[in-house]
Amino acid sequence: MFEYKGDILTGFKEIASISKKGYSVNDVFFESPFKGRVPAYLIVPDIACSHPAIIYLHPGQGSRDSFLKEAELLAAKGFVSLLINAPFIRKEKTQEIHEKQNLARTIEVLADIEKYIQTIMDLRRGIDLLCDLECVDENQIAFVGHSFGGTWGGVLAGIEHRIRTYILIAGYPKASEWHLTSEHPMAAIIRSFLTPERFEYFIANLEKLDAIHYVKNATPSSIYFQFAKNDEYINQDQSTSYFSAASSPKKISWYDTDHLFTNCESAFQDRLEWLNEHIVSEIAKIS
Repeated sequence: MFEYKGDILTGFKEIASISKKGYSVNDVFFESPFKGRVPAYLIVPDIACSHPAIIYLHPGQGSRDSFLKEAELLAAKGFVSLLINAPFIRKEKTQEIHEKQNLARTIEVLADIEKYIQTIMDLRRGIDLLCDLECVDENQIAFVGHSFGGTWGGVLAGIEHRIRTYILIAGYPKASEWHLTSEHPMAAIIRSFLTPERFEYFIANLEKLDAIHYVKNATPSSIYFQFAKNDEYINQDQSTSYFSAASSPKKISWYDTDHLFTNCESAFQDRLEWLNEHIVSEIAKIS
C-alpha cells in the first residue's frame, strides 16, 4: 500500500523567498508521487553547514502555516524545516460553486482513502527533498505532527526510518474510530452525509490505515507523544493506547491545555529538549 521507491526529485520549484535575520523562508512546491503539487515552506538557516531538519504536518483544521512560528524559532537555532500542506486543503483552479455543492465535495475528499495514502507518500517525498539538500544532515531528521499530523505521523513511523525521531502531538491511534464515534462537527456531518454503504466501505478501508497497526514498528526511530489533559476529542484511554502500542524508545507527556495546545509554551520547550537528546549532535545542542 505504501510501497515507495525514492527516485530523483522532480518538479521542485521556489516561488518566493523572504530573508529574515539569520534564515530565509522559502515558498516552494514539489511534485507529489501521486499527482499534483505539494505546497510547502522550506526554512533554511543562513549559516552554510550541515543542519538537522524537521518535517512538519499540521492539524486537520490547519495548514503549513500552523507550525511556521515554531519553525522560524528553530531556524534561529540551526534547524532546516519543511512544512507541507496535506492533500485535503490544496486549492484547485475551479470556479466558485454553491455552498451545498462545496460541502458535498469537501466530504467526498475527506472520505477518499487515496488522500490518506497520498499524505504518507507526500511526506516520504518531502524526506527525499530534505535528504537531497546539501544543508541537511540526512542522519538528523525529525518529524513533528499535531492532531491530523500526529495521527498520520504514527503511520509514517512504522514505514519510514530515515526519520530518526517522531514527535506526535494529540494524535489518534485509530482514525477509523474518530469517524465512527467523534463528536467533532465534521465527523458527525460525514456520518450523516454518506450513505450507509459508502460509510461502511470508507471505515473498512480506513481501519487498515489506523496508526496503531504501524506505530509498533517504529524502531529504531524514537517517538515522543504529547497529549492534552483537557482534550475535547481524545480521551485518556485513547491517548495511552497509542503510547502503549508504540515501539521503544518512547516517552509520553501530559499538559494542562486543550486539543490545540493553546498557549502551551512548556510543550514547545519539551520538544526542544527531546530534539537535543535524539537528533542534535553533542557539539550543536540548542537552548
